Amino acid sequence: MKTVNGFRCIKCTKEWLLTQAKYVCPSCGNNLDIVYDYSEISKKISRKDLQHNTSYNMWRYQHFYPVDNLCDKPALHIGWTPLYKSSHTSNLYIKDDGRNPSASFKDRASAIALLDAIYKKSPCIIGASTGNAGSSIACLGASVKMPITILVPNSAPQAKLAQLLIFGATVVPIDGNYDQAFDLCQEIAVKNNWYNRNTGYNPYTREGKKSCAFEICEQLNWQVPDWVFVSVGDGNIISGIWKGFYDLYHCKFIDRLPRLVAVQSSQSNAIFQAFTHYNKTKELSVKETRATTLADSISVDIPRDGLAALKAIIDSQGTSVEVSDQEILQEIQGIAKEFAVFAEPAGATSVAGFKKLTAQNMIKENEKCVCVVTGNGLKDVSSALSVVNRPQPIAPDISKIEEYIHRRI
Repeated sequence: MKTVNGFRCIKCTKEWLLTQAKYVCPSCGNNLDIVYDYSEISKKISRKDLQHNTSYNMWRYQHFYPVDNLCDKPALHIGWTPLYKSSHTSNLYIKDDGRNPSASFKDRASAIALLDAIYKKSPCIIGASTGNAGSSIACLGASVKMPITILVPNSAPQAKLAQLLIFGATVVPIDGNYDQAFDLCQEIAVKNNWYNRNTGYNPYTREGKKSCAFEICEQLNWQVPDWVFVSVGDGNIISGIWKGFYDLYHCKFIDRLPRLVAVQSSQSNAIFQAFTHYNKTKELSVKETRATTLADSISVDIPRDGLAALKAIIDSQGTSVEVSDQEILQEIQGIAKEFAVFAEPAGATSVAGFKKLTAQNMIKENEKCVCVVTGNGLKDVSSALSVVNRPQPIAPDISKIEEYIHRRI
């Protein structure tokens, strides 16, 4: 591809041709980033071109991706999810990525990974997932008849497990956590020469996730938000979104960059701790924590793309904030009432972070903020039910029913 120069290691910064590396740096074993020739991209796409493009999905930005075989792309509507402005808070927008085919942000990453797997003639795609990444690749794989195998930890919600099975994936339940499933997946992929979709390991997943940044800017008429709030687990979404803004800036689509906020549960906060440590020591390091958050999509002991996430926060002059699981649960209902959007816990985490920093007066009233809601609440109904009062059955008597209704109006 003329637009792609190759890979660069996120840690040691060594550069490689696409043919010299597969997933990680051959020198130090750390994650890779795909490097572009922005002058070549600028020859192929401009803001003016997009004005005449009526394909409102992630493929309208096809020249920013490291894939050529677009004839193989799934016939599903991925991306161009709604951006809603708050009617109560003048500077707040939410990006509802629960509107993607599998009801998750992860479809953006799966789309690019799927095309790469097809191009490389892989017989099967394998991944480890707490639910969303797995159900995403299962959904997209089903649309092109690609065999999918997913290792799932015990903590995965039933709704996400149901998606995997309905889409026809081979589901391997692991009596352990996500990190154990991840390590096992790595071994199986190598042994069988299967395509490894694992987030925070496969550099192509970041390339799909950056499409969210493209859409945010275009939907705001190329007015860059001041802050973008992202819920963070393994770190791949926030590093991908930062990559998207970086791409647009270097192709002169935008004239400045936003500040990113990595929002984590206090019960899965490795990135928050790493950023706090960096502010004290200027040392770039991410350490393992013990994750127990109910927000399963961001529950990880080891952030597999942690270094890229930490660099995204620092390079954007952003920050990180942790919120309690109770604050996350409360925000599920808050988002529903304010935006009529049903968010899963991980999706609500970004808005909980916005509310916390606003309360701490870190966000100015005139600063435009976007919170990315990464998944639909139907993914984890039990969490939503935990913050509402479930009504008890009432006798089928009209007077009792009317009395009950009038007490609540």
